[in-house]
Amino acid sequence: MTETPVYRRLAGDLRALIERGEFAPGFMLPSEPKIAERFGVRRGPVRQALALLAREGVIEVLPGQGRRVVPAERREGNAPKKAYRVVMDGIRARLAAGEFGPSDRLPSEADLIEEFGMSRNTVRRAYQELAYEGVVVVLHGRGAYPAEQWPLDEE
Repeated sequence: MTETPVYRRLAGDLRALIERGEFAPGFMLPSEPKIAERFGVRRGPVRQALALLAREGVIEVLPGQGRRVVPAERREGNAPKKAYRVVMDGIRARLAAGEFGPSDRLPSEADLIEEFGMSRNTVRRAYQELAYEGVVVVLHGRGAYPAEQWPLDEE
């Protein structure tokens, strides 16, 4: 019988801390040396454990900043859901619920920044993607509106 590799045990321990809320969604994880010290392991297994958790979508790597716990609602299968997709899904859900008529203006970027706690660039990307998909029409300086064909008919 083979023993579980150190990095897999460490990944399980870190996952448990995340699930218990010690490392809450949005929390920046301690540095590799601090994790190594806390768990009494070398940095190599720490690096492998963090890479495994990133592949599973439990944490995300922010270049130059560290690693952050991904909120459960931002997880897509085994990868973190991109922030702009969270905003897109929120807008789509509101459109599908009939919250906006064909000529109603959609929430402003500022309103969505406040609602989702995302950056202006993230909100802007969400609207750009929805416009590209034909879900909304963005009129420069006037806002975003539902596209006339919303909801798209299923064929």
